[in-house]
Parts: sequence; structure tokens; C-alpha cells
Amino acid sequence: MTDEIAYLSATSLREYYAAGQLSPVEVVEALAERISQFDAQLNALVTPPVLDHAKQVAFQAQRRYRTGTARVLEGIPVIVKDLIDTAGFRTTYGSKMFADHQPGQDADIVARIREAGGVVFGKSATHEFGWGITTDNEHFGATRNPWRGSHVPGGSSGGSAAALAAGFAPLAVGTDTAGSVRIPAAFCGVVGLRPTLGAVDMTGVQALAPSLDSAGPMARTVADVRLLHSVIAREAGSRRISARSGVELTVGICRDLDQIALAPDTATVRDQAAALLAQQGVKVVELEAPPLPRLYEVLSTTVLGEGLWTHRQTGLWPRQAGDYGSDVRSRLRRAEQVSFDNYVSTQRDRAQLRSAMARLLGTVDVLLTPVSAVSPKPVSSGLPAPAEPDFREQVMTSTAPQSLAGLPACSVRAGFDSEGLPVGLQLTAAANAEQDLLRAAQLLYDATGQVQGRWPELAPTGSANVRT
Repeated sequence: MTDEIAYLSATSLREYYAAGQLSPVEVVEALAERISQFDAQLNALVTPPVLDHAKQVAFQAQRRYRTGTARVLEGIPVIVKDLIDTAGFRTTYGSKMFADHQPGQDADIVARIREAGGVVFGKSATHEFGWGITTDNEHFGATRNPWRGSHVPGGSSGGSAAALAAGFAPLAVGTDTAGSVRIPAAFCGVVGLRPTLGAVDMTGVQALAPSLDSAGPMARTVADVRLLHSVIAREAGSRRISARSGVELTVGICRDLDQIALAPDTATVRDQAAALLAQQGVKVVELEAPPLPRLYEVLSTTVLGEGLWTHRQTGLWPRQAGDYGSDVRSRLRRAEQVSFDNYVSTQRDRAQLRSAMARLLGTVDVLLTPVSAVSPKPVSSGLPAPAEPDFREQVMTSTAPQSLAGLPACSVRAGFDSEGLPVGLQLTAAANAEQDLLRAAQLLYDATGQVQGRWPELAPTGSANVRT
């Protein structure tokens, strides 16, 4: 029964709970058992669920279902990224400097989840201070991709994505500064939403680059992402799209945004997804962008400048420079070379990009783009490989426009590469159009139904096979 429970959606669990066909305590116990069996292979959770506490919350949820007072997330396990404060529950921010840190109060996101009846079900691994795209953490070990244990799950919300793909919980929360929800969602074949900048209260979330930082829901289905978003967001994001007369939905493809050449498998998946959408009656159009700055350079300079400011504000840098992992320490040292003039010039380029994205989204409802130009790379051993900066540019160029413009974007698995690893595409909408964005994401999810519902089957050796 544990295997069947592992991949049930949150929306299905609510129905089973209400009908008395499953109990929240039964689900919590089954998922905890699965974590104990398989997380040693993946290192998806830096802190596992506290089973006694989770069962207490689940027991109270059972009573609410019996009395008809169940709330939105009643009895649903939710994994929380370890950049997000949880009262009395270890929160390390991925750093050995906070290895024993227990916050005094919940982040706003966590408080909302608890108030909705959700069961906080462990803390997921993150790249140190959220500053990396591999979740290869020198302090707590590398997190591995459930589809292939030799490869990275993406980052910095790699633990959340890996846990979802491994069937550890139906819901998770990640953070996204430069792609940290969307990249691991794509690499692990789950769904991840970066909301409009400011739509989610970031109180109690470890900052990286404040003008970019966001947090969003992750799940295995679009419906579950919508459910969790309704709980953690200040507002649901109700701006209407699809207002053009006689057209249900218009999707734009803009190849000018592909400033890094796409791997052949990635390009094929995008083209096939566009064709599938067109078969469903969606209008797919090719767009040309106005002149664009170098996306990765603008994103990188912004993160470096604000990341250095953040770590100086906390007093950790440079006072405790030796306690940082080598990759994050090298980024902070590189950030010290970013001048005030560099940063201001970059923000001028950022304004140019915002204008370009507004023009593109003024002609279509959503844009369809890759999440990454390439598939996940193997986990490195020891220090970052010399090719790491190239990999970062290959990945983050595709997630830069949404981060820099503060726009909502949703990653959905749309296919697999030739090695059997998931390939995710992202849909981007205008600011505050999350509900319509998620409707478009559901169309993409449905149109690519032949690749949905397949999950890695974990084996004791750590190998993974696709289960249909």
C-alpha cells in the first residue's frame, strides 16, 4: 500500500480522506516509511519529518474530516525547503553555520500552511544559502536526481523536487531567485511555479537577492500546485488573460530568448509540445523580440551585487568567510569585484528587458520557453568542475527573463531526453496572472499526457527505472 500512497496527489488525498477511504495518519506513516527506505540514496531531506509530531497533526486532521471542518490542506504532508523558517524545527539555510539553528517562529509561508491544516513533513536540502543550481552541498552532501542518481536534481530547491519525484510527499515549497523552483522542477519532472514578484510574503525566508527573491509551490500535478498556491500567496493572482475575441488561448514562441543554443532533445520537446497544443485548438505564434541585453550577464551581476549586500548585512561576510562552502565563497569574492557602476548599468539593462517582455506578452497570453537549454549534468565530486560556469549559463539564461522582470512562470514536464531524463518547459504570463497561467499550464500538462504520470522506481542499489 505504501507504493500506491506515495504517488497520490494532494487533491486525491483530500477526496480519500473525506470519503473515509484513507486516514491522514495512515498516509503520514506510509510516507515516513518510504523516506526511511530511500532517502539515504537521494539525500533529498536535510531534516526528516518528526513522526510523532506529524502523527499528532494528522490525528487532529482525521477528527476534522469526521466533523466536517476540514481546511484546504487538512492532513496533507508538505515538505518545506530549508531556507524557510520553521518554529522549533531545524532550519540550516544549507550552511554549517546554522547546523543546529531552530527558529523561534514560522515563516509566513509555513504559518499559512499550518493554518490550512497542512502537515510540515521535513525540511528539504538546498544549495548553501540558496546560491547554486545543483544542490551539491559541501556541508550536507549532494542531493541526487531520482531519475538517475549520478546526476544533479537542479537547485537550489533540488531537495524539494527530488522528494516529490521520489514519492516522499505530494506537496513541497521552494524558493526561486534565478530559477531555483523551475530548474529542479524541470530536471526532476515535477511542476513548479514561480509567482509574480511580491505575491508571496517572504518574511522568514533567507534572502539572497531581494529584488529577485520569490517562493512558490511545487507538486507532481498542476492542480496540486494551484492548491498550494492558493494557500501561500497573498492573493490568487486574478488578472484575466485570453481576452482576445474568438481565441481561447494564444501561446507565443520567441526564439530570440534562446541566447544559448538549445540541446537537440530540448528543442525537439519544445517543438513537439507546441504542436500538441496546436492540435488542442491553442493558437501558437512565432514572435520576434525587441533588442535584448545579454540575459545571463544581467542576472549574474544582479545576484552577485545583491547577494554580497545580503551577506554583509547579516554580518557573516567576510567575518566567517572560512565557514562558507568553496563555491559560495568564490561567488562572494567575485561579487566584491562588482562596482556600483556595474550594478546600476545592469539595472538599466534590466529595465530594457522588462519592456521587451511586456511587449511580447502584449501580443500573446503566455510564452512557451525551455527551463534549461541542457539536461542535468552529473554530480561533481569535490570542488566544482571547471565547466560549472558554462553549465550555469546554459541553464540560467532560460530562467533569467522571468526573474529579472518579476513575472510568474510555471515549469511542466513535457518530455524526456535521449537518456531518459525529464525535460521541462515553462509558461510565462503577465504579472498577477497566476490563475490564467495555471490554466495554460494545465492545458500543456493535458496535451503532453503521454509523458505524465511516470515516475522513477527506486531500488535499494540507488538505481532508478521508469515506472508507468
